[in-house]
Amino acid sequence: MINFLFLLLLLGASASCFKLPQKFIMKGEVSCESPFQEVGGRCMYVDILNKGTWSVMRNHCKSLGGDLVKLNDGEVYAALIRHIHGNGFPIDYYWIGATDEGHEGLWVWIDQEPVQMGTPYWANCGCDNDQMPTGGTAQNCALLDAHFHLYFNDGTCSQEANVICEQ
Repeated sequence: MINFLFLLLLLGASASCFKLPQKFIMKGEVSCESPFQEVGGRCMYVDILNKGTWSVMRNHCKSLGGDLVKLNDGEVYAALIRHIHGNGFPIDYYWIGATDEGHEGLWVWIDQEPVQMGTPYWANCGCDNDQMPTGGTAQNCALLDAHFHLYFNDGTCSQEANVICEQ
């Protein structure tokens, strides 16, 4: 079947002339509105052009019809990292939708679901291999950290970073 479709395309035939099986027409399992793309079965937008504080970038995501990304699934998280690397996006800091602001040490997603702590999400660092987050009351917003291979880290909410939005 695939060889037949390829031959038709080489001959200049349009797919709209033929009734093709749905699996050949749709990419992925979800339909995403621009600028969002399907990543790991979800609609995400990795914004490499804009930077701002955690709250500014959350509002930016909302203006696009989404919110900060919730990475509560290891397979989705891995798919996102592959998406970033595979598209040549810069290895930078990216805000995600987790915070412990107002309840130090209790990390929750923007929908108030608890964030899984430790491996495989949070970075390790230093000679003692300290597990993040370790920023105390000064660092209350989560980001994917460029210095830790895009593992989670806690950052100062007022610092500027890129953002990953989810619809």
